Amino acid sequence: MLDMQTHVQKKLASGNLYFKASELDKGETEVYDDPQFSPNRRSLAFAIHTDNPGDGNDAINDSGPIAVMDLRSRSVRVLKATENIDGEGLCFANSPMWSPDGKWILFNCEDGAFITDAQGTSLRDLKLGTDQDALTYAVSWVGNGCVLYLQSHTTNGSLDPSKDEVLLYNLRTSSSQKPALSMPFPGWIATGLREASDSAFILESSAVKTIETSGKEWILPATRLDFHGYTPLIWPAAHIIADWRPSSIPRECKQADGSGLATLK
Repeated sequence: MLDMQTHVQKKLASGNLYFKASELDKGETEVYDDPQFSPNRRSLAFAIHTDNPGDGNDAINDSGPIAVMDLRSRSVRVLKATENIDGEGLCFANSPMWSPDGKWILFNCEDGAFITDAQGTSLRDLKLGTDQDALTYAVSWVGNGCVLYLQSHTTNGSLDPSKDEVLLYNLRTSSSQKPALSMPFPGWIATGLREASDSAFILESSAVKTIETSGKEWILPATRLDFHGYTPLIWPAAHIIADWRPSSIPRECKQADGSGLATLK
């Protein structure tokens, strides 16, 4: 943790928090990813993975759970519900996101998005996407009752980024709709978002992407990547740091008590 006033860094954890040394392959280490402060700033949620620098690290091999650290005591508890996903054991759990009321944690796996309570005792598979277009990625909470997510689409059996959509998922009704904010950019940008706002203005050209919010502006130059002779135009992932305007949040998303999540399966 870095103190922004003093610039002093403090190590929050050392040693293995989940995987035993005997469970790791030679040269493999336990690593921590995607730390997120709880709304009251007393806890930190993060993902636990394994990593072998000399190996091809795919999501399935590096699967691990979500954990929560008490920042005062430095004690860590692994969320048990994230150790067994759909009866298949660990997944590549990543991007934990706290609900605004601090009662729930939304996270992604390699095959979907899930919600657990902050104690890690229950799990809900959001079952986003379809058999044909299964690839989805949760982006953020909207109030306590809705989730913003990316839906990818395929054309002739191949992913088609030009058809990617950002959708709003109602946790009470399990239905999706297009949000007030339309995000006209490819999926590899949307997956970098943590917060989004209809007060953010996004402008694309063939060379740059400009993101404007009140008082702030980012200009992101595009680059081309050479991928087996294919050179797509790629923008760096960016976070839009802004809040949803209350008027733009559907009423059903604002449930202060998170009652729409009371029953998780």
